[in-house]
Amino acid sequence: MGDRLSGMAWSRRTRSSFRLRTPPRHVGIFVWIARLVLALSLLSAIAVGVVVGLVAYYSRDLPDVKSLRNRVEPQTTRVFDREGRVIGEIFIERRTVVPIGRIPRILVLSVLAAEDADFYLHEGFDYAGLLRAVVRGILAGGRFRGTSTITQQLVKNMLLTPERSFSRKIRELILAYRIEQEFTKEEILELYLNHINFGHGRYGVQEASRFYFGKNVWELNLAEAALLAGIPQSPTRLSPRTNPEAAKKRRAFVLKQLEEKRETHWPDLSLEAIRAASEAPIHLAPPPEVEQVAPEAVEIARRWLVEQVGSEAVRRGGYRIELTIDADLQKIGREALRNGLRAYDQAHRLVPPFRRPELRRGQRPRPIERVPELRVGGSYEAVVIARDDSSGLITLDVGGHRGVASMDDVERWNPKGLPPTRFIEEGARVRVSVLALPNEKEADESEPPPARVRMEIGPQGALVAIDPQNREVLAMVGGYDAEPGFNRATQALRQPGSTFKPIVYALAIQSRRYTPATIVLDEPGVWGAWQPKNFDGDTYRGPIRLREALAVSSNLVAVRVAEDLGIDQVVEFASRLGLWPRPATSNPPPDLSIALGSREVRPIDLVNAYATFDAGGIWEPWHIIRKVIAPDGKELSLPPREESRAVLSPAEAHVITSLLRSVTAPGGTGARAQELGRPVAGKTGTSNEARDAWFIGYTPELVAGVWVGYDDQRSLGPKESGARTALPIWLSFMKKALEGKPRSEFPRPEGIEVVIIDRQTGLLPAPSQRGNTTEEVFLEGTAPSEYAPDPNSADLAAYLRFRPDASPLEEKEANE
Repeated sequence: MGDRLSGMAWSRRTRSSFRLRTPPRHVGIFVWIARLVLALSLLSAIAVGVVVGLVAYYSRDLPDVKSLRNRVEPQTTRVFDREGRVIGEIFIERRTVVPIGRIPRILVLSVLAAEDADFYLHEGFDYAGLLRAVVRGILAGGRFRGTSTITQQLVKNMLLTPERSFSRKIRELILAYRIEQEFTKEEILELYLNHINFGHGRYGVQEASRFYFGKNVWELNLAEAALLAGIPQSPTRLSPRTNPEAAKKRRAFVLKQLEEKRETHWPDLSLEAIRAASEAPIHLAPPPEVEQVAPEAVEIARRWLVEQVGSEAVRRGGYRIELTIDADLQKIGREALRNGLRAYDQAHRLVPPFRRPELRRGQRPRPIERVPELRVGGSYEAVVIARDDSSGLITLDVGGHRGVASMDDVERWNPKGLPPTRFIEEGARVRVSVLALPNEKEADESEPPPARVRMEIGPQGALVAIDPQNREVLAMVGGYDAEPGFNRATQALRQPGSTFKPIVYALAIQSRRYTPATIVLDEPGVWGAWQPKNFDGDTYRGPIRLREALAVSSNLVAVRVAEDLGIDQVVEFASRLGLWPRPATSNPPPDLSIALGSREVRPIDLVNAYATFDAGGIWEPWHIIRKVIAPDGKELSLPPREESRAVLSPAEAHVITSLLRSVTAPGGTGARAQELGRPVAGKTGTSNEARDAWFIGYTPELVAGVWVGYDDQRSLGPKESGARTALPIWLSFMKKALEGKPRSEFPRPEGIEVVIIDRQTGLLPAPSQRGNTTEEVFLEGTAPSEYAPDPNSADLAAYLRFRPDASPLEEKEANE
């Protein structure tokens, strides 16, 4: 018991002693503070570790921000005509990069007010705004949204994808910080202002300024700058072209921001200027033309540029290409060609509604030709099997394959905008060309996908105009539609028909064996199994002077002259004129049908051959590119052109021009060209079965050629010819092209003599002859020295059949 009591006493004493040793209250507070500091330090260390870990984790595979220094933004390559007018653009993104020094301060401040007023105060991101975005993102279930700084926007648009996620946001912040460490604020602004989207396919402040206000960015006023600054938030919704009220409200917001932050951020900005801008009306420039003036020429320039600098450099763009094209002549040329083709459509009743073939009772429609497989660019007969007004599509059976055509492609034949059901009937037959084959990946088991086709209802055409003195192409129209595609002026290979005859006759004149007064037989003949006829059938004129033969386009005379000269020499001469620059092995062996234009040529090459006649016999290659300036301001070297060459002497060229003037004189096939009211030389041409119709003509100032035909070589019709189909287009173009220009004459060079001759024999008039004479031009030394037989003498008929200068073939035929 005692031990127990003594133990209790000890315990009480012990507890009492401990109570006596407890520290004072203020000492305990320090302990808790120490514990709190320790805990906070621990938490801070953990937080730092987490941040470091996150940064390390999300820094993997991040792009190097230094790459932005070498980044070349895609820019617009602009194509200019000979007068410095924009006629086309080549671009991935329409953009023109300008240095920050050329961007006005009022635009920079407006963009800062709209997007990031504290841009110069932060290091890439706004901490308070970031915290708010994180809170909102957590509450929104992981969808992180918030106001980004300009640096963050730059990261999002140029270095990362636009997805919204926590991981992408972390990467964005890391890269924003790195950019701020690597670049100055001005460099960041320059990148940003040249990159952002302003809607309507315009990127960067310079393109936006040109598109909306028709001026350079450094010419903007404050009201215009504030309007532009508001657009990038939502280019579609805030475009002043499509939603002017929304754009005006956004401008008011930007100007209000400028006013509120003026004292703290930009005190030198005038308050009066801000308020005046708020009251200023919005004046937009007229929208630029959607249609390019010369897509054919622009495409030639693009392809050339790809060959010179590579496709990647062309994709980056920023080049300035100056062409020889005259925009005014280009527009005149396209209008003339379109009007001519529409006139053909009307004459041949190619107007809607297009109906199914009429059948007698019990008669079945003729089945269309089946084809194993379609090819892109191929032309096929098709029959309409379905029409859909809602989609504007027409479904066709194309040789046993399904094809779909869009009404957008038939504007030429549908000026009233008829829907498919009123435009064409089911069962109607039409030719189509294949634009694209079906994508087999999109096929399903029920029905294969259709091919993309275009209805080819009427013919196409081409027009080329060249300055004969320097061979600059002034106009090039490759078809009815003003869009890139098949350029018939440079890519089509067509039979020239009778437009080739002047080349045969030019060689004949050069040979000195023929003169314009030489008599040749216009009579039937047989060459092997070939028995050519004249265009007007069984009409033959018997003995005829060379000038008359060309004027009426005699086929038989051309064949006889070509045979006498030698067909190989004709081919070689045509090659010197640039008609067949390709290797001879790519062409079939020549035969006499070449004299009538059987071997195909490109329209532009044939026009340039005629330009050689107009230029005194000097051939030069045609060209269309004058100058190319690279994005760095340096001029690219154009590849050397083929050297010019004298194919004819000036006197020889003058004689052939004189012959061609007879074609356009009364009685010639091209007599309608006289409506031009100027000295004009030219030649009509029509190939077999009227598949091609041509007229090529020239004045001393300008040479132009027109071709009309179906791409699939169909006949234009039995009544069609170069004089009927192509010449009116040429005449319409030349009248406007030369309007207001002084009239000039073809110069007569040295080496020409003019002699009075007898019309019937081509000889000097008989001493007793009165009348039936004409002036004729000759190369010096080739004029006749004989006198014609007396018109009443029996010797006249004998001379016309047995001439001293007759070809061996003619002598043989005459003897027979």
